[in-house]
Amino acid sequence: MDSEPLLIDWTKVRELCEDVGRDGLDEVIDLFLEEVETALQTIGMAEDLEAALHFVKGCSLNIGFHHFTQLAAAGEALAARGCPDQVDLTGLDHAYRQSKDLFLAEFQSRLVA
Repeated sequence: MDSEPLLIDWTKVRELCEDVGRDGLDEVIDLFLEEVETALQTIGMAEDLEAALHFVKGCSLNIGFHHFTQLAAAGEALAARGCPDQVDLTGLDHAYRQSKDLFLAEFQSRLVA
């Protein structure tokens, strides 16, 4: 009955906060959001879809966007196998937006806890 994917790995977020500090985390979050949103706007036109997905996968893994990371990894694997047309870019974008909304709504309270 586990139909809802784990969107955010809050343990990873807390570890990142411990590593970079609270002020540093705000900077990392801002940079992440900016870079990933730019990447997602152009990913459908990327010459190397595998590399573009690898980039967003790495960024999202570091910030704890668990489900988005899994989808980016699956897309990267498809692109690496020569099947870039099978990558669900709409689903990837949806997962990012869903994760971002949850993250921004809850990260302040989760870090205090």
